[in-house]
Amino acid sequence: MNPPDQLLSDVFGEPDEFRAVLLEQTLRRVRRHRQFRRCRQGFAVVVGVIAVAFVCWRTSQPTALHLPVKAPDLVTIRSQPLPPSMTFETRYGTLSVVVSSSAAYALVETGASEHLFRQIDDEQLLALLAGGRPVALVRLGPHQAELVFVNPEDTNGFPIQ
Repeated sequence: MNPPDQLLSDVFGEPDEFRAVLLEQTLRRVRRHRQFRRCRQGFAVVVGVIAVAFVCWRTSQPTALHLPVKAPDLVTIRSQPLPPSMTFETRYGTLSVVVSSSAAYALVETGASEHLFRQIDDEQLLALLAGGRPVALVRLGPHQAELVFVNPEDTNGFPIQ
């Protein structure tokens, strides 16, 4: 024997034995596949029969269109007039009309006014308070400042000299 043939016979055993095992496994798989296919076909037939039976049963049932319609019961509604305390009425001539002439009233107009106050800068503000009162001007931002009085009594006001 050649060395490759001997290696194959060592791995697979006898060639006839290997063929028999291989044939047996192949036939087992083919049988299992055939059984699965038959079960699947049988299941499809059962589902089809159930679907046909359900459709036949639904068509044999009376639908809402064939049922007789029952006339609704009559409902009697009784009403009564409202008491006089809950009603009101209007009469002609109860409205008094006010007549005015242009001599009896004065026309007042308002509009936007400018220059009612003069804005002062920081130096002018501190110059107003330079009468011996300790104050500080604290900047909160580029366009925002707060005037802080050191003496708490000055926050309520004081005379300017």
